[in-house]
Amino acid sequence: MHLFYLGQSGDTGNSAADAAQPHHVITGLLLHESQCIALNGEFDALCRRHFGAPLGEDGAPPEVRPAELYQGLRHFAGWKPARRAELVQDCLDLLIRREAPVLAAYLRKQDLIDGRRSPASAGALLWRHPAEPALSRLLFALSMYLDEESLATLNHEQLMAGQLPVTEFTQVVAPAGGGIEPGYLRDFLRSDEGQDAAGLMESFHFAAPQSAAALQLANLCAYFIRRWLQRPDDPHPYLEAIRDNRVLQVIYPVQL
Repeated sequence: MHLFYLGQSGDTGNSAADAAQPHHVITGLLLHESQCIALNGEFDALCRRHFGAPLGEDGAPPEVRPAELYQGLRHFAGWKPARRAELVQDCLDLLIRREAPVLAAYLRKQDLIDGRRSPASAGALLWRHPAEPALSRLLFALSMYLDEESLATLNHEQLMAGQLPVTEFTQVVAPAGGGIEPGYLRDFLRSDEGQDAAGLMESFHFAAPQSAAALQLANLCAYFIRRWLQRPDDPHPYLEAIRDNRVLQVIYPVQL
């Protein structure tokens, strides 16, 4: 089984008033279940090296939050930029060494607000939160990615017969308290975009980011994608690192 860990950045609810966060970004980090224990162990060792203790214990934050790490806030307020950069790069290296696929989708929040006001975009009224259309596009991207992976394993006879058997199921892991509704995945699988996603389990598994390194790493990727969307002409070495090292597979814009 594969596990698809969700990360988010830019969640300001239904407001687009924060000029520093005009986009809502959702990422998914795809791992085989056999990789998860090793990743958690490496992440724990990384945290012990940088903090001197496991996350949540004296001297260490409860989790690695991207904005706090990058901007030097809260626990990282006394850290010099070079020290923070080393921790960021060590986290990304966990993904780069595995070439762990990351998929992303994003929504410009103002587009959703404008769509709710336009008779031509009646579908926008169905979305309760900017995360929902972005998540719908991300799950669709995941379904296509898994189909491509399955096609690569088929022999000539299966291809000619048009067979596409499900060889690996995928469980979507969402952060507990992250604003993702439990029933949303079931609704997606019943939609036009999701009805062919036979390999997806029908419900989310919810986990605390503190207990899952992959959730924190997915958040880190989402944060750097959002910074790039906000200021695309600036240098973005961390985003380039995961893009050029075959981690970041695709970024889907949501069109309403």
